[in-house]
Amino acid sequence: MNATLDAPAAPTSAPARRAFPTPRPNAVLMWVLGYINRWFILRGLPVLRRVPGIRNLPGVRGYLRVRLDLPRADRDRLASAVNPETAAFLSPNHPEFGADWMIDKEISTLVAPEMASWAADEIIRSVPSFWRANNLISNAGGDAAMQYSIRWALAGKGVLLHPEGSVHWTADKIHPLFPGIAEMATETARRAERDGGRPVYIVPIVWKLRYLRDVSTALHADMLRIERALSLPRGDSLQVAERFHALQENILALQAQRFGFTPDDSMADFFDRQNAFRRWLVNDLESRYAIEPSDSLDRRIRRLERAIRARKKSGGDSDRRAQLSDDRARVAEALRLGGFSREMYATPALSQEQIAESLKRLRAALVKRGTVNTLHNYLPRPYGARVAHVRVPEPIRVDAHLGASEDRAAYVAELLERTQAAMQGAVDAINAEFSAEIAALSHPNPFVSSS
Repeated sequence: MNATLDAPAAPTSAPARRAFPTPRPNAVLMWVLGYINRWFILRGLPVLRRVPGIRNLPGVRGYLRVRLDLPRADRDRLASAVNPETAAFLSPNHPEFGADWMIDKEISTLVAPEMASWAADEIIRSVPSFWRANNLISNAGGDAAMQYSIRWALAGKGVLLHPEGSVHWTADKIHPLFPGIAEMATETARRAERDGGRPVYIVPIVWKLRYLRDVSTALHADMLRIERALSLPRGDSLQVAERFHALQENILALQAQRFGFTPDDSMADFFDRQNAFRRWLVNDLESRYAIEPSDSLDRRIRRLERAIRARKKSGGDSDRRAQLSDDRARVAEALRLGGFSREMYATPALSQEQIAESLKRLRAALVKRGTVNTLHNYLPRPYGARVAHVRVPEPIRVDAHLGASEDRAAYVAELLERTQAAMQGAVDAINAEFSAEIAALSHPNPFVSSS
């Protein structure tokens, strides 16, 4: 689920916390939904998905059009760490919104059908009885959520949460991890040691989606939808990568005008102009909200988001509400700009997977009106048939003594570093293994050549 776990920020006011929506897992429902997810959402129906004439029908081919590549050695490592005799905290990456829910569900179906999963509080509050029956834990649940997670892990049923702090929905980068997963794992290890020594693991998991053929036609169609929705010039005559470049340039200019930022025309590089706009947004917001300093721009933006939310709860007149609404939009724009970074996209070639994940983020951030867009952004439709390469690095066994020592904070940091390194190494290995297939469907990168 789309959720992260972070230490709570110091509030700017003291609003009352809503009661923790305690999960009420329904084992039968969870088991049934696991197989519905496998055949109707992910893979498509057996036999029928290969029959010409009907194999491309919705439901028959699977909504997400994805099959899993999970080698036997990786599956064995997963099963060795997640079973009734262990306490396990699963740490998957976050490459695509929507698909992450379904691949997480498939993983739980394989090894722990009653696994608990952390999710955004607004998701759970949307249909609380259904999500609680699916054993979802609110990421706004505070200590109660953590205690529930520890108890569930000690019962041998597994707990899954996405620990990346600032999620940019990028397949090739594991972003910094929040400490919650390591803090819960060390406390679980301390309790397990006291009660008999059940092994406790943090289980890194990564997956990367790869299109099986050229999806340029579908990419063009989605860019046209965005161009029309935002009243931008159409790029019908351009090649797919050049059209994507023009779309990003036009959106940057549109958003800068919307928020009153004047770009420096002397900056030829797209990423320099984008970063200047992002810093300007953050500096403007920090002139109105006092937050804890951080060297991480992403952390500062998240703290600004919380500060705005807290101030909104205190009420105010119409002018105040209008200012808060505008400030929320500025935070959202700063977050959007961070997704398309030089670090991730100033590569010599631009793969169709990189273009695809970027278009999905653009639609989710900027094209929201109407039922079709709402449904699409909740569970994005793919551009074609895909494979999800799933890998499970060696699970990390948590040391109960280090977790209970005076150096616990340092040990938590070490566990996070080891988990992130294992996940990034696994993603890099997938890219190396399938480099030829990815390169065959990639394009010269106009964001580099135009610099």
